[in-house]
Amino acid sequence: MTDQHQPNRALRRLMSEYGFTREGLADEVSDTAEEIFGAPGRCSARLVAHWTSGKVTWPRERSRLPLEAIFGRPATELGFTPPVTDTARVTVRGTAQPPSQDSPVHRRKFLLNLTGTLLALPTLPEAGRLGMAEVERVRSVATRLHRLDDLHGGAELSKAAAHYIDHVEQAARRCTYGDRVQTGLYKALGEVATSAGWFAFDDGQQKAARHWWDTGLRYALLARDKRLQARIWSSMSHQACVLGHGGEAVDIARVALAETRGRRDGQLSSLLHTRVARGHAVQGQGGRCGRSMLRAEQEFERQPEEPQQWLRFFNTGEISGTAALCFIDLGQPAKAVDAARDALAVVQSTPLRRNELAAHVRLGRSLAAAGELDAALASGENALTLLHKVSSPRINEGLRRLRNDLLDRAPTGAADFSTRYEAMAACP
Repeated sequence: MTDQHQPNRALRRLMSEYGFTREGLADEVSDTAEEIFGAPGRCSARLVAHWTSGKVTWPRERSRLPLEAIFGRPATELGFTPPVTDTARVTVRGTAQPPSQDSPVHRRKFLLNLTGTLLALPTLPEAGRLGMAEVERVRSVATRLHRLDDLHGGAELSKAAAHYIDHVEQAARRCTYGDRVQTGLYKALGEVATSAGWFAFDDGQQKAARHWWDTGLRYALLARDKRLQARIWSSMSHQACVLGHGGEAVDIARVALAETRGRRDGQLSSLLHTRVARGHAVQGQGGRCGRSMLRAEQEFERQPEEPQQWLRFFNTGEISGTAALCFIDLGQPAKAVDAARDALAVVQSTPLRRNELAAHVRLGRSLAAAGELDAALASGENALTLLHKVSSPRINEGLRRLRNDLLDRAPTGAADFSTRYEAMAACP
């Protein structure tokens, strides 16, 4: 008799992306089960093997809920299939309730209900010695939070990251560790702080974003991590452009390029050159902008086969999207429309819903600037279909500006679009 089990490739892929071995995931499921149910879990590496092999197609609730919390998505997106007779009890986003005020889970602080999804963040011991295993647990937090950010936006994530940074800093003060672990903790804290800055930026909290990026830079310097420094400078350059400080954006991006010379791959180089280009565009320097964009395209051609985790978002669509924004800044709307359409075509092939919303808004703004008002209105309508799925005040502000522009120029349907926008923007 042949084995009819189908391997759970989705779970295997996520375990690889999160850096989990069978033993590591089993430990994480057991710890998270204790936070959810108030009693120690009993997951084993053998049980994880049954999940990945397909022998178990629908875990029991005491394992299923922790798995959903660890990966920040429902079990059906982890490669599991509910039994037909169990359909009514399938857990989906938003069904998991936050813990009560008196439960042990509440006191642990890091079982979170974000964007309607239960998410567990690993805790560190209150005393004892920390090792590299604890460092990797801290580093996994940024990955988990960014998974939610890619799907839903970061409006709820900045505070979670901030509380977690405080937790790790307190544990570092109470525990002992060697030099290697200390450097690892600096890097891990820098990564989480960098993420906290991005989430605050996406939430329109510019001062908070700068605070967390300054914190991230401090830890990156202590860890002597040039790439992490470049990542933070890239974000700060982007922020400067959004705030209209083109010269500052160029200077920051150039520092990042100089400090990582000989240490960066094509993908990071490409990203930093797009930052330089946007800064030039904000200043109205078309020639310099064009040269930097050309350099960005050339550098991207030598991108690595396995990009850094935080650079997963950066693709040809991001390059085209930056080009569209540059053309808008330079008063070349027809070119902006072409670039924005290219960007949208790329991002729609990815699972990055927040980026897709941004792409629709960017295209709408480009079309409006080009005088193609009916097409701009259609792009705005497409953006509305994603608005309830994505929490990003920064992108929502761009959609609001598109709405106002359409109202001012009054194409047919603009008033109805405005009414629908107001209704959806008012929803919690």
